[in-house]
Amino acid sequence: MDEHRAIAELIRSGEKQAGLLRILVIVNVILTVGFLVAFGLLVPKTMNVVGEAEEAVAQVRELSSAAQKSLEGVDQIVSGANTILDDADQMVKDAHEIMDSNTSNMEEALENFNSVDFEALNSTIESLADAVKPLQKLTEFFN
Repeated sequence: MDEHRAIAELIRSGEKQAGLLRILVIVNVILTVGFLVAFGLLVPKTMNVVGEAEEAVAQVRELSSAAQKSLEGVDQIVSGANTILDDADQMVKDAHEIMDSNTSNMEEALENFNSVDFEALNSTIESLADAVKPLQKLTEFFN
């Protein structure tokens, strides 16, 4: 009977292993279904996120391009401003040179004006007026 008991023991052991295998198969089926459901739910959402990310990157590239163009415009404005400042600086230098040359001419003119003998000039004017009086009388006579 020892063999009978050993066979019975083997059958019980096989039934236990079969039950455990059924449980493992059920757990594997449940996990597989869970993964498939999760994969089915997450893939479309992931694809939407990837699409939105691509749109965001495209917008960032457009903004970057616009910012680059704006910076180029600012560079041109700064360059123009520098040119204007250089021209204004040259204009101020030219005006200063003109003022310097005119100042020396004005000083010379003032020196000449101050050297005039106004008393002699007045005397000469009176003499000229006395000399012209007879001529004036003559022209009045013919009128």
